[in-house]
Amino acid sequence: MVRRPTPSKWLWYAVGGTLPAAYREWVLYDLTCQTWVLRHLARVQVMLSTWLLVLFLPGPMDMLWWVMALGYFTSLYFSFSFMEDACERRLVKHGFPPGLNRTIREESTVDQRARLASMYTAYYSG
Repeated sequence: MVRRPTPSKWLWYAVGGTLPAAYREWVLYDLTCQTWVLRHLARVQVMLSTWLLVLFLPGPMDMLWWVMALGYFTSLYFSFSFMEDACERRLVKHGFPPGLNRTIREESTVDQRARLASMYTAYYSG
């Protein structure tokens, strides 16, 4: 059974920390399951929540909201731009070989590939 980290360890993991070796299977699952993009989004939200601290700065509130929104959406854009690289780096930090993340996600059965090929042919042939 895959051992999940405690909430405090997950927060450490979400901000870029390395989990103990006992959680290696969970890290691999976290970064390669079908919902890996949503999981990445959850980790990013933890890091981007610091943009809320901008609201405590002195100044006009409407300007602070715009500063926070601009910083938040810029950070979110770059996070999604480099999401695969960030997940790959997390796996390497936990002792997995480079390239494993992409290899696992791109694996598919012969049936899946045949179905996709037939869908592609049907769409573009007529």
